[in-house]
Amino acid sequence: MRTRPITIAALLVAAAGLTACQAPADRLDGCATPLPAGAASQQVAVEPGEGAPTVEFDIPLVTEGDQVSHLGGQGDRVEPGEIVDADYVVLSGKTGDEITSSYGAEGGQPAQPLRLTAGDESPLSQAVSCSAPGSTVVLTTTVESLFGAGAASPQLDIAPADTAVVVLEVTDTHPGRAEGNARPGQQGMPAIALATDGRPGVTFPGTPAPAELTVMQSIEGTGEEVAEGDNLLLHYTGIVWETEEVFDSSWERGAPTAMTIDDTLLPGFVDAVVGQPIGSQVVVSIPQELGYDDPATRPAAIGEGEHLLFVIDILDRLEPAAG
Repeated sequence: MRTRPITIAALLVAAAGLTACQAPADRLDGCATPLPAGAASQQVAVEPGEGAPTVEFDIPLVTEGDQVSHLGGQGDRVEPGEIVDADYVVLSGKTGDEITSSYGAEGGQPAQPLRLTAGDESPLSQAVSCSAPGSTVVLTTTVESLFGAGAASPQLDIAPADTAVVVLEVTDTHPGRAEGNARPGQQGMPAIALATDGRPGVTFPGTPAPAELTVMQSIEGTGEEVAEGDNLLLHYTGIVWETEEVFDSSWERGAPTAMTIDDTLLPGFVDAVVGQPIGSQVVVSIPQELGYDDPATRPAAIGEGEHLLFVIDILDRLEPAAG
């Protein structure tokens, strides 16, 4: 059977002294934990450091199903649908060796952290449910469950059924959907209905798109106003008005997108977001001259002269983008 090598990309798609992580009960500070603690996750000891944490456990470590243990953290516990940023290190339960990590060379500053939607189906997303900023979360699972069917590495001496030990250090949390006051619809603009997770459903009015840029606020947030140059965390759906076909969606990718609001984005998108309070949901109809005006960079799904419809949830303001 052909095996697939372990990569960071695969993972992204799917206290004082050395102390063992405490086992959570069925509820953690009132939050229901979707994964149980167990003998394997409780054996893992973690010592936070300036960069990557020190992780110790007796080898070989074998887990029975997915197990999770939490240590520390302050503030509200993360509920399903909320967004968690976490640095991570993944170790082999067989050898104790590192498989992959978000930390830089020699365990330095984080290079590629995870952004997870708590409560989604992946073991990582299940594990960070009920975490809080500053939490350390230990997940014991299998290589296959973490990286996908057939994942293996002869060089690292790991096979799909082997135990993988994941240590996640939660750095920040964010809302997973627009949160604010619902606003009335607008004639000539689509109606928006929200699923239980906040994903928007769009019903078009059966009339041509507005000739001019048209912005409708469907949810009014209560945060500070967005300014040009802000680095934002957004959920969005992009639809071609004339065909009613989705051509881009962060919801479909399973995680919101970080964007710097500047002239690298579509002009109509920037105009729709600037000045809106954080927490808002805005719906914008964009004529082609303020969208993908250049045929050389226009996605194949968008025809000449067609209008774009974006539904944008402005979730949070982030620290300025690095570099």
